[in-house]
Amino acid sequence: MDNLSRDLLNADELLAKPITPTSQSKRLANLLLDMLFFYSIVFTVGVIVLLIYPEVGYSVESVNPLVDRVVGALLYVAYYMVFETWLGKTPGKIITKTKVVDKQGQKPDFTTLLGRNLARIIPFDAFTFLRENPIGMHDRMARTMVIDDRPTLTLDQSLRNIPD
Repeated sequence: MDNLSRDLLNADELLAKPITPTSQSKRLANLLLDMLFFYSIVFTVGVIVLLIYPEVGYSVESVNPLVDRVVGALLYVAYYMVFETWLGKTPGKIITKTKVVDKQGQKPDFTTLLGRNLARIIPFDAFTFLRENPIGMHDRMARTMVIDDRPTLTLDQSLRNIPD
């Protein structure tokens, strides 16, 4: 194979932009929007359950605070797992046009997402992306990154965009 053919085969790599994390402001917006969606869902489901089974309201008052924290944390992890495995992004990321990728720039697999989202339980993890390099602790542990969700062009599309 000659050099020209080899270079054409690697043209997609040459046109690819490096993977860089999204901004701190988008990460903060993701956090706040997803908290809003999460608590809205939990509140709505809670109201529906109370309307159907009013006696549940009395038993909730006597729940051990530790059990309450564990259940809340697991629901929070479940929220992220459902959206990130189903859609590849949460409602907050849809609004801010961001997505989670693995170190190859692809959608993470289930195991990676599970580790990433279980790490969210670590206290103060939500604010670790506020450093100069906006990669959160849960991203570092899972080797993932939140990036801007830009459409990618194929080699043919890129070549059509080159001015004559």
